[in-house]
Amino acid sequence: MRSAIAPFVHDCARDAHLQITQLSDFVSPTIVAMWNLRWQVRGYVDAHPNATQDDIVKRFALGKQLKANEIKRACCEYSWEEQEKMFSIFFLNGTISIFEDFVERLASLIAGEDEIRRIYKDLQYPSQSGKGYLRAYSRFGDPISYLKDVFNAPFVVNRWYSGGRVQELLYCYRFFKEIRNAFAHNGGRATDLVVGAYNAFAPHATEAGLGVRVVPEHTVPVKGEEIEVRLRGIYGFNDVVLRLIATYDVDLSNRETAKNELLRRLKRLEAHNRARLGVEKQEKKIQGMLSTAGFPRANLTPEFRAF
Repeated sequence: MRSAIAPFVHDCARDAHLQITQLSDFVSPTIVAMWNLRWQVRGYVDAHPNATQDDIVKRFALGKQLKANEIKRACCEYSWEEQEKMFSIFFLNGTISIFEDFVERLASLIAGEDEIRRIYKDLQYPSQSGKGYLRAYSRFGDPISYLKDVFNAPFVVNRWYSGGRVQELLYCYRFFKEIRNAFAHNGGRATDLVVGAYNAFAPHATEAGLGVRVVPEHTVPVKGEEIEVRLRGIYGFNDVVLRLIATYDVDLSNRETAKNELLRRLKRLEAHNRARLGVEKQEKKIQGMLSTAGFPRANLTPEFRAF
């Protein structure tokens, strides 16, 4: 049975969290499978030095309806370090694409087409010179009084919430995104943007600075040289992105977007839950409604109960 989907205020946050979890759940066993396949194919080739590509396909992929035309080259001609790097780039690409989709969907909840692009970009940058994520926050409007301390009280936020570390986490995000861009557009060689993003990130690249148990593994980039990428680093980076998603979700949980999510997702339930109840039963009923609609645990303030 699959693990339960983590509850979030905004559907786009829940979707992004789930997609990154699914990506990790796919990549991790695939890496293990590749490691074991390499060991088996290499052992077979050592025992049968004249084995052809067809021999290997018949031995390891026959009847599985899989296209295994390059299985010998993949297992015998590439080093494990080269393939680990390929997995890392694939993993990095997927994670960043999911986060980009998340911030675009989040921006679209509050802005028109002309404004979406600016918010989308600001949510991917540290706050600096009047730009970045804090400017994006301001575009979501003023906090709503009856949502104050409902989903963002310290005792109800989830374990990924990193409210005091967004700036530092975004420095880390920018560095890894520039690495992704270098592989997409510069053959995996470090650009000025990669080096600049590293220099901005380096002062914060500690467990205490990022608020994480393990800093994403990385090396110092040198302009024009190939960038080293390791799976351990991408797993750490995934944790950074999950923290950003959760933090944006909580930080904006008292804005217009959160109100609209509540109205939309609770609308089909409200007609059946209008009975007058005592405070204790009322709180239990409201928490149940929120849970059924996919919201996280809430701090039921008097204003929110009235809402």
